[in-house]
Amino acid sequence: MENRSTSGKVARSGELRRFVSDLGDWAVGPGPLFRQLARAVAAAIESGTLAEGFRLPSERALSTALFVSRGTTVAAFELLVADGLVGRRPGSGTYVAGAAALGLPDGREGSPLVHRLVERSHAPSDIIDLSISVLHDARGLPAVSLSSGDLRAMAPESGYSPWGSTGLRALVAGHVTAWGLPTSAGQVVITTGAQQGISAAAACWLRPGDDVVVEDPCYPGAIAAFTQAGARLIGVRVDGDGVRVDELRHALAGRPALVYLQPTVQSPTGTVLSLSRRRRVAELVREYRVPLVEDLALADLCWTPAPPPVAAFCPEASVAVLGSLSKVLWGGLRLGFVRAPEALALRFARVKATSDLGSSAVSQILAERLLSDPAGGWGARVPELRYRYEVLAAALAAGLGSWSWDEPAGGLSLWVSLGGADAERFAQTALRHGVAVATATPLSVSDRHSDRIRLSFASPPAVLRLGVERLRSAWEASGT
Repeated sequence: MENRSTSGKVARSGELRRFVSDLGDWAVGPGPLFRQLARAVAAAIESGTLAEGFRLPSERALSTALFVSRGTTVAAFELLVADGLVGRRPGSGTYVAGAAALGLPDGREGSPLVHRLVERSHAPSDIIDLSISVLHDARGLPAVSLSSGDLRAMAPESGYSPWGSTGLRALVAGHVTAWGLPTSAGQVVITTGAQQGISAAAACWLRPGDDVVVEDPCYPGAIAAFTQAGARLIGVRVDGDGVRVDELRHALAGRPALVYLQPTVQSPTGTVLSLSRRRRVAELVREYRVPLVEDLALADLCWTPAPPPVAAFCPEASVAVLGSLSKVLWGGLRLGFVRAPEALALRFARVKATSDLGSSAVSQILAERLLSDPAGGWGARVPELRYRYEVLAAALAAGLGSWSWDEPAGGLSLWVSLGGADAERFAQTALRHGVAVATATPLSVSDRHSDRIRLSFASPPAVLRLGVERLRSAWEASGT
């Protein structure tokens, strides 16, 4: 999450939505609402998300955005003033005293969805979380076993390798080749999740102030990583066939430093870039000589076979293809990969070495065993995930008929329209009814999607049905 400006400008509508998003699940926990709100603002200040000098929204504007009484926000601000975290300037507003005044680091700590993941891991609650699209459970995976002998047979023996294990790299290379992109093990770097691959791409290609072209809406982890690198993000719209190539060409005319796309099961829309558009994107990459990060983390969760990667149509270009084993098998494995031309793969391995020296050897051995088992291969989770999508879609259609969405081509989530209703406001109401949803704030670089929410269907069917019941109660309570 970008550290807020110290310019003292009043929070406009977009800034107000982002401020509310920074508060995370603020209404969850013990005590009256004003104390919970004060704690959430204090946490944002102490983490450095709200920088010293940032002007807070007015009590009236914030109460409207959070769908609470003005008395709640007034009382919360009074507590923050009393604690010395914020100060009032007569006739000007309320400003953050800041992390610096408290002796705390001033930095960016990721997106609101990352904040929520941290909060949930630290203090589990009865909130049904439909906001984070990860495989929460390892159900359906085959039983495999590991021994100390397996660890002794690890190559390299130490388990330290920025490249990753030789066996897993060979498996990945074979699988990417099956996608239609010929690949050798020497072109593969195993990463600690696809998110590390995105961060490594930023380290390889970006300097503060550089332009990065992304889809709008976009995967929030990419927005967070590129923003943290100091980049300026330029959004290109997505339609039913994927990224708009006409808008992409216009954006590339500005000579950006990098392009980031998800051609197969785009997050959050679930679209698949058509074959003709893939060829045109490849032509643009060659024409403008711009590096491309082709994120295929969800490609193996596609309902039907997809066209070959864009990289297959421009093999000589600087294209880093990202994949995820965490999305395919289980989130807790924390494994992904980068496929790139060998010279570029070496560069990624060197960047990774400065981060963690190598991903978990145990996770890599486990992943190799699971992927080698016919019952636990690359597409093993697809039938169950498609069923879970159908469960969520049926429940929404029955209980929330005014909502709409386009059926995704795969993946883990739905991109839902609330029919013009304010998604941020509804999300706050939903939290108080025990369910978390993701709004467009961390998923977009524009204000185009203010009535959209992302709902994950990765949870078990019973959880999805209960989540929709709570969403229906929240929708009725919101009066929209």
